[in-house]
Amino acid sequence: MVSAGATRPVTPAVALFLKAPRAGTVKTRLAAEIGDAAALELYRRMAGLALAAVRETGFDATVWYAPADARDEMVGWLGAECRYEPQVDGDLGARLAGSAGRATPGSVWIAIGGDCPRLVAAHLSAAAESLEHSEVVLGPTDDGGYYLIGGRVPLPGLFTGMPWSTAAVLDQTRARLIALGLRWHELPALRDVDTAADARAEGLLP
Repeated sequence: MVSAGATRPVTPAVALFLKAPRAGTVKTRLAAEIGDAAALELYRRMAGLALAAVRETGFDATVWYAPADARDEMVGWLGAECRYEPQVDGDLGARLAGSAGRATPGSVWIAIGGDCPRLVAAHLSAAAESLEHSEVVLGPTDDGGYYLIGGRVPLPGLFTGMPWSTAAVLDQTRARLIALGLRWHELPALRDVDTAADARAEGLLP
């Protein structure tokens, strides 16, 4: 992890990646253990917490949603205050790159998902502050991925050819950052909720 001298203040935009709240399509690993309806209820709850955290910061928020036909459904669920954009097709890397590619070059872009219930406004504020002296920020998860990534766009080489949904994502991202010569900062590690054990550890299930 590397730091450097301060640069100009940041004005971040947060990209919140969500799926339409449809039973059987969200948190499928969790649903296999607790059922589609219960998994959907937890997903809606966690997504609401993520959006509340963004709103508390006052940062600009865009909900990047899937599938592409779900705009009205998303607005009905989360309200009209946010901007909404459909996620591009492809794996997670393609979807992240698609969002980052829409940001103004040189601006600060922070991406999060909707399945990290301990993510709060303070983490987002800390991420933004870290980008005053680093080029990239990561929020590691306990399972070897990350719950947050951000930086000054463009962010070349961080999203293509990654082993998504494996425990190697975080380490390979760090290796890419070193290879690219980019300075980065890491936030405290948090837990993504993918299984019933995760949900119980986070106090979401008895």
